[in-house]
Amino acid sequence: MQWNSTTRRGVLTAAGGALVALAGCGDNGESGTPTEGGTDVDEMTPMETETPQETETGSGMSGDGDAMLRVAHLVLDAPNVDVAVDGTTVLTDVPFETVSEYMSLPTGEHQVTVTPTGGSEAVFDEAVTLESGPQTAAAIGEVAGEDQPITVTLLPDDEMTAEAGNARVRVVHTIPDAPVVDVTSGETVTADGIAFGEAGDYVTVPADVGSVELRPDSDSNDADPVATFSVDLTDGATQTVFPTGYLEPSGDQPAPRLVTAIDAEPDGMTGGTATGTSDGGTATPTGGM
Repeated sequence: MQWNSTTRRGVLTAAGGALVALAGCGDNGESGTPTEGGTDVDEMTPMETETPQETETGSGMSGDGDAMLRVAHLVLDAPNVDVAVDGTTVLTDVPFETVSEYMSLPTGEHQVTVTPTGGSEAVFDEAVTLESGPQTAAAIGEVAGEDQPITVTLLPDDEMTAEAGNARVRVVHTIPDAPVVDVTSGETVTADGIAFGEAGDYVTVPADVGSVELRPDSDSNDADPVATFSVDLTDGATQTVFPTGYLEPSGDQPAPRLVTAIDAEPDGMTGGTATGTSDGGTATPTGGM
């Protein structure tokens, strides 16, 4: 497997042959809901978080300089997986569309292993260097690689929370058949021209904004939406929104939906997830790992 940092917005990406081993697991009856390379480096290291806005307040959740790591399974046609850190299994039978809770780890190098549940051959087994603070390892793309190959993206999460009445939102583009998109929430542009695997910056929006729109990239950010999602944001919280599924699903492929994870909230950090569909259904909790 090779590590690269070719995406634009503070995102470090991993891709390569080891993850392609998932292709041998997609037809074994254990799969969940259906769902590149660059400059080589030796380790995956989180990049620094964005500078907080002046209106935001800190939650102070990481504590004592530990690394806080969570895992998001967003590979649309992959089976359920188990995750081990330094030889100890920490997550089991993780299905597609799930984001784990944060786990506290010492900073520095850790061996992270991902294995299909019920299988014995690891699809990911690499030494990962973690820095202080929260970060999300998001597995995205497709086993089949018809639109996008499997990629593991490490996202530096932000502990800063919003003032009452607002929420902070970051959008990560994980729809394999979608173009480069602008993302809006009400009157606010939450991401400008992001491609698959890229993340926008954290942006403050009203907590009751209610919707997320994906639009083909344009200078004015106002092209007709290719997908519109209904979402309930948490007042005062910081959240990462993963649009996933397919714009044009076929067979049993999932339609567009959101996976929304809370990065930080005023009374603590959590890793629970919620999903919403592009037909306007309000996001509903699905639980954490």
